[in-house]
Amino acid sequence: MQSIDKVKSAGLARFTSLVYLYTGLGIAFWMICAQAIARNTALSMALFQGMADHRIISMILMIGVPIAFISLCGRFATRSYFLTFVSYLGFLFALSFMGVPLFYIYSAKSIVQALTITSVTFIVSAAYGYITKKDLTKWSRTLMVALISIIIVSVINMLVFKSAPIMMLISAATIVVFLFYIAFDSQNIKRIYANSQDTSTLGAIALLASVNLVLDFINLLMSILRIFGNNN
Repeated sequence: MQSIDKVKSAGLARFTSLVYLYTGLGIAFWMICAQAIARNTALSMALFQGMADHRIISMILMIGVPIAFISLCGRFATRSYFLTFVSYLGFLFALSFMGVPLFYIYSAKSIVQALTITSVTFIVSAAYGYITKKDLTKWSRTLMVALISIIIVSVINMLVFKSAPIMMLISAATIVVFLFYIAFDSQNIKRIYANSQDTSTLGAIALLASVNLVLDFINLLMSILRIFGNNN
């Protein structure tokens, strides 16, 4: 019995390490892609012009394309590691277009400082979620309602009010919500591992599990920058 428990514990530890490894590498890849696009002045200016001329279409594409790649990750996770990995890279690359404005709006110092703060906050929140014995699944509905509310208010503010104070309040609310999401998604790693039947697909499933953590980190980073970042 003890040997079985040890094997399960070791397996969970390896799976968890893999999820966080993919999360870290995914965030680094996202940053590199966003910076590379920002350095290409012609491409980034065309992107900004398109966003200015077609706000609603741009918003749909920037949200819809990454979601489509996430869907592909979920579909391939139990079939092919390679296809899951390719879909994962596609998701990160598509998402990187949202990060391009950061390199024009904020100074390099602000970005580095925000990355440091976000990383420390992420680690603390993730550690709590993973270690705590409290069942965080009860948060699921509340967090979803809060996230949908933030998205709706953000869209209305962007299209109608265009208010900086409202944007600051939205950013503060986003930080709080995603701190809880990080803890929730970290604890969810255990449930994902427990529900995994085929150990041969754990690598692909770890990729899929890291998607939510990458999104949590990026949303937290962008909200922290909006509040504390110095305009470049």
